[in-house]
Amino acid sequence: MWRLWCDMAVPTMQYRIRSDIKYCALGGRMICLDLSASRYFLLEEEAAAAIDAFVNGAASAEQFQWLVAKDLVEAGVPTAAPSMASDPTDSLYDGPIDPPPPWLLIEALLFQSRARRSLSRRSLRTHLAPTGLPDAAPERCRPVASSFARASRYRDATDQCLVRGLAMRAMFARRGLGVDLVIGVKLPFAAHCWLQAGAVVLSDPLDRIQNFKPLLAVR
Repeated sequence: MWRLWCDMAVPTMQYRIRSDIKYCALGGRMICLDLSASRYFLLEEEAAAAIDAFVNGAASAEQFQWLVAKDLVEAGVPTAAPSMASDPTDSLYDGPIDPPPPWLLIEALLFQSRARRSLSRRSLRTHLAPTGLPDAAPERCRPVASSFARASRYRDATDQCLVRGLAMRAMFARRGLGVDLVIGVKLPFAAHCWLQAGAVVLSDPLDRIQNFKPLLAVR
């Protein structure tokens, strides 16, 4: 009886992937981001197959128990996969960028400092609550985008895409502008964060983000 039970697919209707974990499949692997722990991890082979089988309602008892042991699933009704941002087709950074007024440049530098301090104290999850703001027209985003382009001259942007993205998102929200913050990944492992208004990238040249597969997007 035990072997027969193990060979059967287990019911997963009342379980779901833990809500703090975002993931995407790349080349037979699963790249995951734990928002509560603010860390990435990679699942390969049997581990990746276990999540894939669970999502498709075909996990074996052994796979299910492994997911439970690794704290990758939780009790709860499964939810629909979140929508992603539009596929990017253009970027404000690929055209001329007007110099921002000095006060806007100072605001951009200040918001980046705030975002850096906040990330050192709180989990990523707390920074990604939806704003509920309406979609912003790309042209209305130009002043803030230009301030961050100029701010990169004064602040090292190396490995600071998340700080910059959160700071930009906060400045847009302050002006009532809803934009998509996107985190993408690729293999060999690298992650990048950028902002979009519709299909227009607001924080990077288009070719900078095209090789990344979106893992999450939040408005």
